[in-house]
Amino acid sequence: MLKFTLSKRLRAILDLIKNCHTLADIGADHGYLPIEACRLDICQKAIACDINKAPLEVANANIHDTGLSDRIETRLGDGLNPLNNDEADCIVISGMGGLRIWNILDNGENKAKFASKLILQPQHDLEVLRRRLHSTGYKIHDEKLVLEDSHFYVILVASYTDEIGEWTAQEYFLGKYLCQSPYFLEYLLEQKEKIERYFSSIKDAATRKQAEQRLEWLNNYQKK
Repeated sequence: MLKFTLSKRLRAILDLIKNCHTLADIGADHGYLPIEACRLDICQKAIACDINKAPLEVANANIHDTGLSDRIETRLGDGLNPLNNDEADCIVISGMGGLRIWNILDNGENKAKFASKLILQPQHDLEVLRRRLHSTGYKIHDEKLVLEDSHFYVILVASYTDEIGEWTAQEYFLGKYLCQSPYFLEYLLEQKEKIERYFSSIKDAATRKQAEQRLEWLNNYQKK
C-alpha cells in the first residue's frame, strides 16, 4: 500500500473540498490529492488531469497501488479540456500562476461554471486572478493562508454566481478573508519587504504611487 504525507498546502486544499461527487484535480502531478480525497470519502470519485504524460503515469501507478483505480481516473490534456461540461462539481487548480489559472477557467468556461466549488492556489498574480474572477461573475467565498517551509500560499474558494463582485483596491491586493489567519501579520511583513526591495527602482509615476499606497495599507494594518 502506497504511503505518503500531504504537504501543508495540499492538506489545506483537501480540507476545503468537503463533500463532493466528482473532484477534478488539474495538474495532478503524483495524484496524491485525489487519492487522499477518495481514501477519506470526501468525494465519490475523482479525475486527475495533467498536460504531460509522465506525471499521469506516476499518478496511475500510485492510484493502482492504493486500490482506487475504480474511483480515480487519469486523463491527459490541457486545463479543463479533458472534462465533460457537467462532470466535476469541485475543481482544484493549484501550483500555477494566477494568469494561467484564469486562462484555464476562461477556456473551459462551461465546465468552470458548472462546478459548485473552485479551489484555486495561484503561485503569483493573485490580485489579477481576484479581479478577473469578480469581473466575470465568479464570487470569492473564502481564502486561506498557508505557511509551509517559509513560503506563503494563498488558496481561494470561488464559484460562478453571475454577479459582478466589488471589493476595494486594498481587498484585491490583500484579500478580504486572510486577516483571519494566524500568519497574517507575517504575510503583511513579507509583502512590505517585497515592495521595499524594488521601490527605489520604480521610474513610472503611476506605479510608484500605487506602491506608496500599498505600503501605507500595510503599515496601517501592522499598527492595528
